[in-house]
Amino acid sequence: MKFLVFLFFGFLSSEILAQAPSWKQSSQIPVKVNQSFLANPWAGGFNSVQVESMDLNADGLEDWVIFDRSTQKLSTFLRVKNASGQISQVYSPLYESHFPKIENWFHLVDYNQDGKKDLFCSAPAGMKIYQNTSGANISFQILADPVYSEGFSGKINLYVAASDIPAIGDVDGDGDVDVLAFEPAGHYVEFHENVAAKGSGLIQFKKTVDCWGDFIHNDCEDVVLGKSCSTSYIPFQIKSPSQVMHSGNSLAILPNKNGLADLLFGHVSCQNLIHLINTGTASKPQFSQLNYHFPTGNPVQVSAFASAFPQDVNGDGKLDLLVSSNTYDNALYSQNFQQSLAYYQLEGGNWVEKNSAFLQDQMLDVGENAAPLWWDADGDGDLDLLVGNSGIRGASGVRASLTYYENVGTAQQASLLLKSTDFGNFSVGIQATEIIPQAVDWDGNGKKELLISYQTFVGAKLALYTIDNKWQEIPVSVLQVGETPLFVDWNQDGKLDLLVLEKSGRIRSYQFQTDKSLQLDNANWANLLQDLNFIPKSLCFLDVNGDGKMEYLVFDRIGKAQLINFSLDGKNATRSPAFTWTADFGERVWPSAGDWNGDGKMDLSLGLGAGGVQLLENISTDPVVEQVNQDRLQVWPNPGKGPIFVMSEAAGVLTFLDLQGRVMMNSIAIQAKETKTIQLPKGFQGTVFVRWENQAGQTIVKRLLID
Repeated sequence: MKFLVFLFFGFLSSEILAQAPSWKQSSQIPVKVNQSFLANPWAGGFNSVQVESMDLNADGLEDWVIFDRSTQKLSTFLRVKNASGQISQVYSPLYESHFPKIENWFHLVDYNQDGKKDLFCSAPAGMKIYQNTSGANISFQILADPVYSEGFSGKINLYVAASDIPAIGDVDGDGDVDVLAFEPAGHYVEFHENVAAKGSGLIQFKKTVDCWGDFIHNDCEDVVLGKSCSTSYIPFQIKSPSQVMHSGNSLAILPNKNGLADLLFGHVSCQNLIHLINTGTASKPQFSQLNYHFPTGNPVQVSAFASAFPQDVNGDGKLDLLVSSNTYDNALYSQNFQQSLAYYQLEGGNWVEKNSAFLQDQMLDVGENAAPLWWDADGDGDLDLLVGNSGIRGASGVRASLTYYENVGTAQQASLLLKSTDFGNFSVGIQATEIIPQAVDWDGNGKKELLISYQTFVGAKLALYTIDNKWQEIPVSVLQVGETPLFVDWNQDGKLDLLVLEKSGRIRSYQFQTDKSLQLDNANWANLLQDLNFIPKSLCFLDVNGDGKMEYLVFDRIGKAQLINFSLDGKNATRSPAFTWTADFGERVWPSAGDWNGDGKMDLSLGLGAGGVQLLENISTDPVVEQVNQDRLQVWPNPGKGPIFVMSEAAGVLTFLDLQGRVMMNSIAIQAKETKTIQLPKGFQGTVFVRWENQAGQTIVKRLLID
C-alpha cells in the first residue's frame, strides 16, 4: 500500500460550533466595461428614481440620497471633490440604514433653518415629517404623522396621493417651507402655506389657495390657463366621466430668472414633462405661458410619468435638472430601465441633455429583476459572473438575456470584464422573460453545468447550456406559469432534487426517477407558509458556517430576509435565531450563493429589482476553512455515519480506498475550498482513506472512521 507513505492523520470534530451568520456589503471586485472601470459597479442599479441631496458626512458638500420608487429602496452616494474642483460620486451604503423606511416619495428640506435637511415623505393619504437630529451620525426623529393643514372649514389631513410627488419649498418667497400638491382628482394644485411665526422653528400649514396659479390639468397636452377653480370647477364638467384621467402627478419648483416659481409636472399616463412659466409675483403666481415638450429642442420623453428634480449636479452653484420616471412598475415593459436618470444642464439659456443614465452608467445594471450566478463560464478554473434579467423591449419584442462578465483576475481576487450582453445568444433564439440561472451537476459527472429557467407565453421552461455552446430545452411538465424551479440536493443523499417555488410562496418537492421522470415528494415542502406575514418569493441554498449542512436564505416580496434551517425529511423548517439583517435591499431580491473571493465561505450576490447586483462577503467564523488553511485537506464528521463532507485548499481529485487499498467508488473532482458532499456505499462500516491529488501529482491522505 504505497499510498500510506503520504498518510497524515487528521480529525475534525463532528460537532462544529455554530457561529452567528454574518455578511458585510462589499465593492471590492472591479468591473470593466468598454475599456473603462465602472466607478460604482455594485450600487444596485436604477429604475424609476427620485433624487435629493444632503450633507451625509459633514464635509460641507451635498451628497446624493436617491429613492427608487419601483423597488422602494434608498441609496446613498458621497460626492467627493478633488484638488482641481472636479466632483465624483462614490456609492456609500453605510448611510442608508440611518434613514427611516420610506415609501412612494420623499423630499429633503430644512424646514426649521438649523442647517440640517429634514425628511418629508409619504404617509397614508398624506405625508409625515421627520426632524433631522443628526450629531456624529445621521439620525431622524418623527415630528408629525400625519401632517395637518388648516382648511377652509377646519383642520384637515394635508392630502398627497401615494402616486404623486408634491413640491415642497419656499413657494411664496417669504423664507419658509410651503407645500404644493394636487387635489384628489389630480386636476388642480392646492397651496398649503406655512403660517408659523417667522424664526420660531415651527411648521404650521394652512390651505390658503385651492387652485394655485389658476390652471387646470386635463390631459398630456391639455392644460387650461387663467381658469380659477375655487368656486366653479367640477372635474367631470371638463371631460366626460369616461375620459377623466386618474390621479398621478409629479411636481417640481424650478426658479426662473426673475426668482419666481415656475412649475414642472408630469402625469402617470403621459410621456412628456410640462413647463408652466410664472409671469406673476411671488405672492400671486400667474401662468400665462407653457411648454408641453420641455425642454425646447431636446424634450424629456419617458415611457410614462416624467418627474423632475432641480439639483446642482456639477457643483457650480447653479441648478441643473435630473429627470426620471415615477412609475411603480414596468407595465408592458415600456420603460428603458437601463437609462433611468437623465441629466440636463442649462447652457446659453437652453437645457441640454448631458447624460441619459447619470450615475447609472457607472453601475452594473441589466435593466430589471437581476438574477446573478457565479459559474466558470470559460472553463479556466475561476468563477465568472452571469446575470439574468426580466426582459428588455426591442425591435423583436420583449426578450430576456444573460449578461456575461468574464473573471480576468484570479479565484481569490476577481476582476470582471464585460464580454456579452446576450450569453450564448439566448435571446436570439428564444423569446422569454425572467431568466434565472443556476449551476447544476445535471449529468452527474461532478461538474456543474449552466441551467436557466425562464417564463414564456405558455409557461415556465428550462434550458441547459451544452458543451457545444448551444441551448437545449429541457421539458419539465410539472412547471406552471410564474413558478420557479430550483435544482438542489437538499436532502444530501447524493441525488439531484427539484423544488418548485409557487407564486403563492409554497414549495413543492420532486425526486428524479431512474428514467429522469419526476415524482412528487411533498406538496408543501418545509411548511414555509406557517408565517402568513412572510410569503417567500425567492431563495437560495448555502452552507453558512462550513458544518456541511445547508440552510436557505429566503426573501419575501418587500425584501425582508430570513435564514432557515430545515429537516432532511423536508417536513419542517425553523428560522435561525442568530440571523439578523438591518440592510434594506428593496423589493424583488433574488439571492445567489457562491464563493466569489475564494476563501471557502459562501458569499452572497443579491440581484435587485432595479437591475443591479450587490455583493455580501461572508465574514462568519468558519472552523473548517481555518483548519483547511493549515492542513490543506479536511474530512468530516470524523467519526461519522454519512454523508461525509470534504474540503481541500486547492482543486484536485478525490479517491476513496479501504484498508486493503482498493478503490471503493469512482473518483470525484473537487474545486478549491468547495464543500463536497460524499455518499459512501450503503452499509459500509470501518476505516476509509480519502486521498486528494492535484494535477502536479501532490497527494494528501486522511483517515476516516465510519460508524
